[in-house]
Amino acid sequence: MDVTERWWALAGSGGLLIVVGVLAEQLRFVFPAAGLGAWLLGVAVVSSESFTHSQQHTAIDYSIATENAFVETDTTVTLRVHRPPATAAVPLSVTIETPPGISIAAGEPTVSLPAGVTESETEVTVAFAVAGQFEFPPAMVTVSDPVGLYQTQYHYTATPQITVRPQSPTLHIGRGGEGLHSAYGQHRSDSPGPGVTTRELREYLPGDDFQQIDWNATARLSETYIRETEGETDRRTVLIVDHRGRMDGGEAGNTMLAYAREVASGIARAAADNGDPLGLRTVGNHGITHTVQPSMTPQTYARVEALLYDLTPTGDTTVPGTRSARQAGRLADRLAADDGQFATVVAPYVTDQTAYTHRLREDPLVNTVQQVGNEVSGDGLLVIVTSDAEPAKLREVVKMAIQSGGQILIFLTPECLFESSDLATLDDTYERYRTFEELRRTLDSHPRVTVLEIAPETRIQTVLAHRQEKPTQVR
Repeated sequence: MDVTERWWALAGSGGLLIVVGVLAEQLRFVFPAAGLGAWLLGVAVVSSESFTHSQQHTAIDYSIATENAFVETDTTVTLRVHRPPATAAVPLSVTIETPPGISIAAGEPTVSLPAGVTESETEVTVAFAVAGQFEFPPAMVTVSDPVGLYQTQYHYTATPQITVRPQSPTLHIGRGGEGLHSAYGQHRSDSPGPGVTTRELREYLPGDDFQQIDWNATARLSETYIRETEGETDRRTVLIVDHRGRMDGGEAGNTMLAYAREVASGIARAAADNGDPLGLRTVGNHGITHTVQPSMTPQTYARVEALLYDLTPTGDTTVPGTRSARQAGRLADRLAADDGQFATVVAPYVTDQTAYTHRLREDPLVNTVQQVGNEVSGDGLLVIVTSDAEPAKLREVVKMAIQSGGQILIFLTPECLFESSDLATLDDTYERYRTFEELRRTLDSHPRVTVLEIAPETRIQTVLAHRQEKPTQVR
């Protein structure tokens, strides 16, 4: 319990009376001061009891309109206060406080209950400047005595939480320029789920749950198919998200990492909606930067989303050139048949294919896929989100992933679709996209592997539309 400025003013007056009485040797000044002191003490005792009673019986409802929002949008926070008449003799106020990154755009953040008033409420509009997971500080409760001499403050324990996501980019997910329309949908408990007894194989429809996609049939038939089942089982999903420096390619706010984050977050939310175990590895230039072991607890889902929001590109964006072991072998054979000085110097660097393979497997992404292979069994889903920067290492990634025994879903960001270009360079961009599509098909050829492209919707439409009159098209 604290004293107010009014208390200090009265106490100062009493002290002044005592000083005057002593100096004047007049008790008539001392007696009023003593009476004032006794009154202040009595009010303190009564106020202390009232404050305790008020704290025990005041009901506060502190809530936010939604648990999810987007940057540069707003939502409402509601604060309701109710107390029984027996505690209404003292004034009370409750104030909303906001965390950094969230501001009050409109409304009065304080609910005030004067003496005699038992209930009131307020509603404020809050705006979000940045993405992330936020927890509102506990509301501050202030209780005063009726004459304003004493007050006490305490925090109400409730702390509303909200997840603020970046504005969704114009996201394209698909193959060869043809989109899936939606990479993930809602899973309803009264609908057939991801179980073990097959009911029906049908074509994918917008809004279907992506985790019901039959990747074997999809790869075999070149169309996206859903396999409905009876009896649900938990599908373990492990996410591997690449946030090395190369993922910073693209315009501000629309980088490859921004699109990768959007897809990874969607998969994480789908796993949470279905109650599936979810794990995460994030990969930087020098290895794994974050690890979340597979689990189906709310804390795990929240941590995965929080880590995805916080991802930033790491290290150097320079990508060294690589070639496959088969290419290295062919080059070594040609050099072995050449007696020239150049061949003599270069041959030792390419003849050791074992050393080349070892270098490949020292790659952070390749190494991470190899490490998590035992976490994904036959019914599991390994999801890898990365770029097409190094085709040889992507082939090694697929090779490592296949050994896990589960389904493999790979999302690739084609670098050519994130680079700025004008009409003069669209032909070159289209040719590079054709090269990417050939790589995607190669990686997609295994029956347990599905490889999809993620890119800005308007960008890929522009590139394909520019060449629609050409005789050779990406299919």
